[in-house]
This record gives sequence, structure tokens and C-alpha cells, in this order.
Amino acid sequence: MNQRTGTPAAGSSHAANPTRPGWRGRLPHRRQLPILVWMVVFWCGLWGSVSPLVVVGGVLVALALVAVFPMPTLPPAPRPSLVGSVRLALFVVYDLLRSSLQVAWFAVRPGPVPASAIVAAPLRSRSDAMIAATAELLSLVPGTLVVDIDVPSGTLYLHALVTGDPERVGDDVREQVRRMEERVLAALAPGALRDGTDVADDVREAQR
Repeated sequence: MNQRTGTPAAGSSHAANPTRPGWRGRLPHRRQLPILVWMVVFWCGLWGSVSPLVVVGGVLVALALVAVFPMPTLPPAPRPSLVGSVRLALFVVYDLLRSSLQVAWFAVRPGPVPASAIVAAPLRSRSDAMIAATAELLSLVPGTLVVDIDVPSGTLYLHALVTGDPERVGDDVREQVRRMEERVLAALAPGALRDGTDVADDVREAQR
């Protein structure tokens, strides 16, 4: 032991393997238990049986796979809000009906087809899950379609019909995206926006 720095001497056993993990480091993390369960279910499906022997064999195979091929632990998913989810569903249904009627009217009315535009809409969230949910719901609404996503900057690029003032189409689309994202966050990650402007690292690892 070096008395000045408190580090092991060069010839000590601790210096030989300073970072070698023990057998406990090979055990699955509790966050990986759902993956292990699905492995066992898949194993039973392959055998077409749920007998004790098959289940035990599936558990042993799953543990062996995790030990040989360690999987990264995923952050826990945030707890959704029941009230926020109901509000999100009502908002999506209303938006679907309103936009469907609007697009149907443009299809049957006399006159030229409405123009379209590509609009860049920044999001407050940097969570992959929240960005994906917002983009999917926006694409369901007739008249708008997400054509590209810049995940690092949290920006959606949408193809939108120009249904009003052409000078305001960008502001209108960005306002629509903002309202959708707020409802998605209120439903799937309630309280995520209270800590700051950006929501990152899969909603800060579900608000820990």
C-alpha cells in the first residue's frame, strides 16, 4: 500500500484485477426482469408446453443468455395519468373529427386543391418515447404528416395543408404541435415539465 496516495502497491492482488467484476455483477438487474419473463414465455411457446421442466429450463436459459450477453438496463417508464390520458383521448378524437371534416370539404368544394407546406416544429421534450408518441398522434390527424424527426434538437418536420392564411401556416402548425405535446406529456409523463424547459433522458428516468 502506498502510504502517501492510499493506492495498492504494484505487486498486490488488488492491483492485478482492479476492475474485474465478481459473479454478482453478472446477475440480472431488477429492471431486466420483464425481459427475462418474456424470454421464459417465448421458450415455453417454442416447446408448446408450460410444464415445470420446461419453465425451469426457460429460466436457466434466460439467465445464461443475460450472463453471456449482458443487456443494458432501461430506465423505468413514467406512470401515466388517468385524467391526462382521458383528456388526450378526447383531444385526439376532437382533432380527428374536425380535421376530417375540413379535409373532406376541401376535397369536394369547387376550386383548386389547397397548397401544402413543410413546417419545422420544435418540441420541449427530448425523450425518444415522448417524441415518438407526439409524432404518431400528429400523423393520425388528417391534413398533417410527420415526414422527418431531428431527435437531438427535438424538432418535427410536418407536411401540412394550408387551410388558412398562408403567412400564418407555420405558426398554426407549431401551435397544434405544442398543444398535442402538452397533452401527451400530461398523459404519459405528468409533471415532467415542472422542472424546466426540456424533458430529457426518457423523462429524467421517470422522475426517479
